[in-house]
Amino acid sequence: MYAVAEVIDDSCVAHKGCRLCIMYCPEADTILFDKEKKVAVVVEQRCKGCELCVVVCSAAKHNAIVLVHR
Repeated sequence: MYAVAEVIDDSCVAHKGCRLCIMYCPEADTILFDKEKKVAVVVEQRCKGCELCVVVCSAAKHNAIVLVHR
């Protein structure tokens, strides 16, 4: 079992210009902006479950990313 980040689409404010999770993710090309859905998406195969995206999203009071166990 391992942990990966998952974006809650309804809570994500990437459509308003927020890119905190993308900027702070230490793994390149792990969190991307989906131009069609206008939300952040996590590339599950690249996510190391470090939780940094959860911390920055929560600090901004968006609470749009959670860690899930697979």
